[in-house]
Amino acid sequence: MTQTLFDTKTRLEADFERFDSENPKVWNLFRDFTFDLIDKGHKHCSSDMILHRIRWETKIQTGGEFKINNNYSPYYARKFERIYPYYKGFFRTRKIGLRK
Repeated sequence: MTQTLFDTKTRLEADFERFDSENPKVWNLFRDFTFDLIDKGHKHCSSDMILHRIRWETKIQTGGEFKINNNYSPYYARKFERIYPYYKGFFRTRKIGLRK
C-alpha cells in the first residue's frame, strides 16, 4: 500500500499527489525557495507566492514552465510542514474544503 500525504483523500488531494509524484522538480524548487526565505529571516510566507516564483524562474531560466494548478498551493504548504515540522506555521493554512 502506498503511503499518502493525507489520511482521507479528496479528488483534488489525489490529483495533487499524482502531480507531485510525476513532477519532483516542482517539490524541490518549492522546498529550496521556501528555505531561501527562511534563511533570509522571513517568519511567514504564502505558498502561492512560492508557486508563482517557480513559474517565473522556470520560464525565465529554462524557457519552459510548469503548469501548476493554483489549488495545489495548500498541499505543498502542508507537505513542507509534514516533512519539516520545525517550520510548522511558516505557511498560514486554513481548513481545506470538505473531505469525502
